[in-house]
Amino acid sequence: MSSELLAGLNEAQRQAVLHRGSPLLILAGAGSGKTRVITVKIAHLIREAGFDPRSILAVTFTNKAAGEMRERAANLEPAASEVMIRTFHSFGAWLLRRNAVAAGLSSNFTIYDDDDVLALLSSLYPQQNRQLLGHYARQISRAKDFDLQPHDDLRPVMEKPDLPEVYERYAKRMAEIGNCDFGDLILKTLTLMRDNPEINSRIQSSYR
Repeated sequence: MSSELLAGLNEAQRQAVLHRGSPLLILAGAGSGKTRVITVKIAHLIREAGFDPRSILAVTFTNKAAGEMRERAANLEPAASEVMIRTFHSFGAWLLRRNAVAAGLSSNFTIYDDDDVLALLSSLYPQQNRQLLGHYARQISRAKDFDLQPHDDLRPVMEKPDLPEVYERYAKRMAEIGNCDFGDLILKTLTLMRDNPEINSRIQSSYR
């Protein structure tokens, strides 16, 4: 056990770094050392537990956080530069591009930002104003956050009764174009894993 890696950690942080064999949920506030624990854990898994760095996956919310995590992990253990550290959306995009055929996509699909989404909705509903279309865009995005397809019960996110119709037309047009919005990077990844046991098994075995 590397005292160098564990030096300066408090007891709860040490327990988190050393825990293995089952899921672990850590609830901690801002500035409590969450990133430090994760990066030390990555280094410890490689240096002390002998894990292949390419078998480790870490995901976070922002590009800035992912970049910081990559830098700090590599500073602790150079081999950590081979660890997959991405945002949730970046990992979803990476996975979808590698399995584009199974996901019903082209490997070079374009990722739509908010303006692209509004432009697509405007092409479907040219008579509607931008403010209303923005409202629909937010509802569609929220539906995807809840893992809801157009044919699902949308009442948990529905603020306007015609959301199912708008969502369905939007999804159909997006599928025809072959591109994705940010919500798709999560939703389509979940769908891909659920509908393709072989891919699911391969990913789970790749990242221990």
